[in-house]
Amino acid sequence: MVVLGVNNADDRKIALAYLKENQVTFPNVLDASDAAIRAMGQYETLGMSAVPMTYVIDREGKVVAAWYGFEKGDAEKASKELLKKLGL
Repeated sequence: MVVLGVNNADDRKIALAYLKENQVTFPNVLDASDAAIRAMGQYETLGMSAVPMTYVIDREGKVVAAWYGFEKGDAEKASKELLKKLGL
């Protein structure tokens, strides 16, 4: 399993400060270019753009699950259930 953060909305300086403050250790792509915004747009599977947005993408590149927002208990529970379902 690979965890990768992608931020195409925030100023690079602000994003880096947030990552440092929250001790994020997984790799992150920080790219707010028009090309990055268009590329990420193809994954707006829920018909909206929201932050944060979580996607689980299988080995073939298919989005198998997606959800937006973050409520600590809800997101944590959903993540654990999905990983269990996927056998991870």
